[in-house]
Parts: sequence; C-alpha cells; structure tokens
Amino acid sequence: MRQLALLFTLLPFWSAAQNLLVNGGFEEENICTEYRINCAPEGWIYTVPSFIYYFKDPALAHSGQYFVALVAGHAKKPYYRTFVRSRLLCRLRKGKEYRLEFFVRSPHRILDSVGVYFSGDDFLFEKRRYQDIRPSVFLSEAEQRPRIADTNWQKVVINYRANGDESFITLGMFGRRDITGPTGISRESNYFVRFDDISLVPTDPNEILCLDWMKNREEIYAQNERHEHQMRLMKFFRTNPPRTVPPKTTVVLKIDTLVVPDVFFATNSFVINKNAVRLLDSFRKRMATLEIDSVVVLGHTDATGADAWNRELSWRRANSVGAYLQEATTSPIVTRGMGSQRPVADNRSARGRQLNRRVEIFIYKRND
Repeated sequence: MRQLALLFTLLPFWSAAQNLLVNGGFEEENICTEYRINCAPEGWIYTVPSFIYYFKDPALAHSGQYFVALVAGHAKKPYYRTFVRSRLLCRLRKGKEYRLEFFVRSPHRILDSVGVYFSGDDFLFEKRRYQDIRPSVFLSEAEQRPRIADTNWQKVVINYRANGDESFITLGMFGRRDITGPTGISRESNYFVRFDDISLVPTDPNEILCLDWMKNREEIYAQNERHEHQMRLMKFFRTNPPRTVPPKTTVVLKIDTLVVPDVFFATNSFVINKNAVRLLDSFRKRMATLEIDSVVVLGHTDATGADAWNRELSWRRANSVGAYLQEATTSPIVTRGMGSQRPVADNRSARGRQLNRRVEIFIYKRND
C-alpha cells in the first residue's frame, strides 16, 4: 500500500486574524470610578481627563451610536491638543505586518498632520512636548489616506511593520506646527478630528492572539479611573515612571497536514480500518511532541450521489478520525463534513473520484 507522507504547509485553512484592539467601535461604555457614570469608551483613555470627548450621536457616528473626537488645535490656547490611547491585547511581533483600519472625519483641513503612534510605554505618562513626538505614521503616509478637504467619514488603511516593542496605540495630532485663530465654525474654539471603527489585525492569517489575551482584556477594561483620579496618576507617573510589563507577543501557528485517503474506509462507511488505525497511531505520536493550539478535521467525498448523503458521510468520516485523535490530545478538535464542495481532482475519472474521497487533518501548532 502506498505510504503517505506527513505534509507541512502554511495554508490559512482555518485560523482567522483577530483584532488586537478592544472596543474598536467605541460602543461599550466605561463607568468611571469617581462619578459612576458612562463618561468614556471602555479600554480607551484620553490625555486630558476633564475633557468631554465621547459622543453618542447615531446621526454623526460612522456606525453604531458612539465615536470619539480629539482636539488638534485651539483658537486661543497654544499647542493645545488631546490624544486617546489604548493598550494592545498582545505585543506585536517583530518584523510582522499588521493592517490598521479606521474611519476619520474633520471639518478642518488638518488630517495630513494627524497620526498614529505605537509605543512600548504608556502615552499617558509621556514627558515630551506633543509637537516633538514623531508618530509611527501620519495619515498622509497611509496606504489609503484621507482627502484633507473632504469633511465626510473617510476610511484610512495603514500597513504597519512592527519593531517588536509595541504595547500601546495612540491617535492624535502630531504636526509640529500649531493651529490657532478662528476655526471658521460659529462659537467653536477647538479644531476637532473624529474617529470611529478602528481595528488592528495581523496580515498573516495564521497569526493569532497571545494565550493570555482574555486576562489582558479584563485588565484593560478594569482601568476605570478618569477625571481627578486619572489626573493624579498621570502627574505621579510622569515623574515616577512605572515599570512596564509588556504583554506576550502574538502567536504564529504552523500547520501539519495529513491526508487520509478513501481506501482507509469501507465503501460508503465511516468506520476506519486497521490500516487507518496504524497511520493515525503514528500521527498521534507525532502530535504528542507538538505544542498544539487546535486541530481541524475535514471530510470530503466525490460528486457521485446525493449532496445530503455526501455531506453526511463526509462528516461521519471526519468525526471518526477526530474522535480517534481526541484520545491523544486535550486540544480542541473541530470536525466538518464538506461533501463534494472541495475536489482536488476531476470527478469524471475513477482515479479523480478516489482522490476526492479523503479526510484532511490540520494541526495548528504554536510558534512563540
């Protein structure tokens, strides 16, 4: 009987890229420690604690009900600016690329000086003057950049390559020049920029969140101090910098793949035979040496017969293989019956139909 080789591949078959930012639509409300009211979005903190920047207005929001606004300048206050920052669920992996997307709008021609700043330390405790900080990227440098004369919501897309120490993200006005004088809007002293619907995901679909992301999310949401409490913390830590404990980096999954052909099952049966048991036993020994994140087992048939029966048979075969492998691992195993939806050969020939009748096993391994 033909020996089957263990294949190694990087096909993005099952694992999906995941957002590294919490509450990117700003729809979840924070209840502040001092006044017990919903005065801010969960997970995002403003650099001016007393400023009201969190707006509930479905007519003005890009989607949902909420959005945030930042001050890029002031008619009378020199270099008056506000920023909003959030912690990342996981630290970015050095050399890997991430896709940052959000929507922005402003009634003023200032979007070319607005930027995004990734940092290892908390921007809330930054000592430098804001106009002296160079952001990681200006919106004018984005792959999909906003038109500064357009006052509608505009999508921004930034492909960012990490240096490996990014734990925080900050949005705001980073231009060196100041904006003062009349805003052109009646009774308005601030030059505003609005943000909504922000996401940060790895471009590699096999890169997933770090193993402690849920714990990190709870800690981010538990930071409820705003107003006076936040001001005291900022004042103290600007002169007594806290020891930063960076989160773990994201996890890159590698995939081992094994194909179990039709000959390891009886005709129209989902019971595995002795040859299949020997093959799967060898594969289970291989699994015991790996740090496994998850396992996906997909069953396939040829195009002969009714679709409903093909889906049922393919699922039962996948389930038989998955159940046998589950005895050797505590990692979750997902089984799916694909029927004849994913042929690998021509169903018009006997050889092609035999190749299409198969069970595929995908082992997603952690690579820290």
